[in-house]
Amino acid sequence: MREGFAEILRKIARRERPRIGIGIRKLDRSTLDGLRRSQEYARLVLVGPSKVDSLQGLEFIESEEPAEDLVDLLARGEIDGAVRGNISAARAMNALERRMGRKVKRMAFMGASGWHFLFGPVGIAEGDSVADLLELASGGSELLRSLGAEPAISILSGGRLEDKGRSPRVDKSLEQGELIAALARERGMNAVHRGILIEECRGDDLILAPDGISGNLIFRTLLFLGEGESFGAPALIDEIFVDSSRSRSDFTGPIMLAAALAGIRRRA
Repeated sequence: MREGFAEILRKIARRERPRIGIGIRKLDRSTLDGLRRSQEYARLVLVGPSKVDSLQGLEFIESEEPAEDLVDLLARGEIDGAVRGNISAARAMNALERRMGRKVKRMAFMGASGWHFLFGPVGIAEGDSVADLLELASGGSELLRSLGAEPAISILSGGRLEDKGRSPRVDKSLEQGELIAALARERGMNAVHRGILIEECRGDDLILAPDGISGNLIFRTLLFLGEGESFGAPALIDEIFVDSSRSRSDFTGPIMLAAALAGIRRRA
């Protein structure tokens, strides 16, 4: 996506300031300061197991089951969107999937030097089949179109295209990449198989790793070693739910993204 795309989302969030819920199991000074800053983007509703002092105007819903209650608030329309925050990822996603009645997939909204893109799979247990990866490409494309982008998609695999024959594992990965790109094009997506040449993906809108393990490694390398940024991982469902890494202490980015997505949906 073009440079400045994140700033467009920030402007939408500031203008709309929807009601966004966030799960909070622990609240230290850094997290609280980030939540206060995030109020420029959203009217926040904290959902957590025990009330803490010095919330200073932040709405708080006390809950011993914050994952369940956060998803319930979203499903009932009492909040416009939700951010997982620092509650259990497994419990939050399980609650969301029970409510949706199906498996829920996520893609990370990332940035590097002004370039922004969706990336997945980022969970180590995700993307284990062609069907899973194709669903990520399709759901991610729909999300990007809702943001006004006609996505260019890069499919990654385990070798250069000319490496076929070097090992059965490489051959299988290359064949899978070719298949996913072909199936995506049949569904009307602008998809290119780039093999292992991730450097050729720059400028594209959606990047698909070969599987969840390699995707998680790429995500961590970019975010923690390469000075990239992540705004969280929106779930590919009708409701606005943004997952967030447990490594975060500041949830401003995911809150901004959830608020922008909710604002775009409100205006649609």
